[in-house]
Amino acid sequence: MRVVLAFAACVLIWGSTWYGIEWQLGYVAKEWSLTYRFGLASALLFAWCYYKKLPLSFSKSAHLYMLGTGFFLFSANYNMMYLGTIHLTSGLVAVAFSLLSFLNIVNGKLFLKTDVQFSTFAAAMLGVFGLVLIFKPEIQSFDLGDMTTYGLAACVFGTLLASFGNTIVGTKKVKSLPLLPFNAWGMAYGTAFNLLAALITAGAPTLDPRPEYYGALLYLSVMGTVVAFSLYLWLIDEIGVAKAAYMSVMMPLVALFISTFLEGFTWTLYAAAGLSLVVLGNILMIKSKTPAKPE
Repeated sequence: MRVVLAFAACVLIWGSTWYGIEWQLGYVAKEWSLTYRFGLASALLFAWCYYKKLPLSFSKSAHLYMLGTGFFLFSANYNMMYLGTIHLTSGLVAVAFSLLSFLNIVNGKLFLKTDVQFSTFAAAMLGVFGLVLIFKPEIQSFDLGDMTTYGLAACVFGTLLASFGNTIVGTKKVKSLPLLPFNAWGMAYGTAFNLLAALITAGAPTLDPRPEYYGALLYLSVMGTVVAFSLYLWLIDEIGVAKAAYMSVMMPLVALFISTFLEGFTWTLYAAAGLSLVVLGNILMIKSKTPAKPE
């Protein structure tokens, strides 16, 4: 039951962060928004670890894993995905990111020696194909002759980087480290990379005069980063990188349901069929055997 609740919480939180990110667009460069988001999240986690007297001192080898997680999971993949969204519709971004379910299966096999289960692979395939049907009109408008190709490549590469971060979290070394201190350090390293990227690409830091920007920043930092990533990394330990990544297929559905009520999204026959495939894939993923934890 804890796994189901954690999975559902991640899907609901991350599915709603699309709108929090929209509230941040305008005055502040996306690179600085990422720096503020992960910097605040890291500070909150460090404060919580200090209050709970959790260990914050680790070996150099442990910091290398934290550094890799910070780069791949909390910095580089976000910067690439944000870059891609400039040239793509939200539907194409969602389909590109859903490839995380496939990439985690491949990287889990290559680096973690995880067995590839047919049911897990089939579930991922059903989920991605379901999203293709849901976003069929946007995919049909894709044109190889303009910058959308560049945007798609950036999003797919960002998804690959996220998968590398997932793979690091799935190693035996990381599983032996306390979750919240690991997250605090990983997000601190991610903040440092985001800060460097912001200084190089966006120049001096800026602030937004609108109060909704800071409401979105608080939601993205606390719920979308501290809470959701802590649950997600715990899920990787519990059910493995392949099954945990299926939420990359489920998250766009939450955004679509929100859009149905707030933006008037119209459900078509193709979208309904795609939703059915995503749900079927989720059922297969739940029923597939969870890989044994390493001793």
